[in-house]
Amino acid sequence: MSKENKTENLLLPAYSGFLYGDIYNNLDRSIALDNRFSANLRTFFQYGKLVSSLLKNIRKNQSVLQMGLVFGNEIDMVAQAVGAYGQYDIIDVNSLQVSRNKEKYGDIYPCVHIFQQDAATFDSSMKYDVVICFLLLQELPPVTKGKVINNALNALKDGGSAVFIDYHNPVFWHPLRYWVRMYNRLYHPFAEKLWDREIDTFAKNKTDFVWLKSLFFGGMFQKVVAVKKGNPLSEITEAEDQPKEEDFFLPDF
Repeated sequence: MSKENKTENLLLPAYSGFLYGDIYNNLDRSIALDNRFSANLRTFFQYGKLVSSLLKNIRKNQSVLQMGLVFGNEIDMVAQAVGAYGQYDIIDVNSLQVSRNKEKYGDIYPCVHIFQQDAATFDSSMKYDVVICFLLLQELPPVTKGKVINNALNALKDGGSAVFIDYHNPVFWHPLRYWVRMYNRLYHPFAEKLWDREIDTFAKNKTDFVWLKSLFFGGMFQKVVAVKKGNPLSEITEAEDQPKEEDFFLPDF
């Protein structure tokens, strides 16, 4: 991450303080909720499955960007998957969460670097192998969702993957469908937009990516992976640089 994208003084969006201030702006409550059991409860015990699915898109020594700090052990699992010689940058707009997580992780994972930055205005000169949005979009208004999704896509290298894991419109017979809808309308008013609209429809340059989608728990959760297509010119140059067949084998006599 370039110097201009490091920690800066940012104001929290008004909706964040109004809807989630009692969670993210209260240190004691944040600490109480930041554990695997709490994460399991909030995801109907699908948390482990979602994290495991995310890890399938990460390899050792890759450069990884995560938009948004999260409760639970997802950051630990990604850091271990990236390894000591990879790069794992995490950005979040909330200064309390940034400082809390810097203290929490300290020097445990050499690859982890945490910065205060708004994912909706993020513009990095560095490109990453993988960009993660893990249960972030559900908390964002529709316009902000679009900004974050496009910023995630813009931060990818050719061939890189953006991984979006979030809520989804469950099947109509799902026993929790209407309970979750009522809860969302009371406490997470932006989550239901993910029921009505596919993540790829927010992308400005949708055709520049290959889109893959998986569903979990009767469609309650989704994983959408956008793989950035390579630059044809760079592929041609790379092919021309490859040794010819005669370079590998002795000529016939």
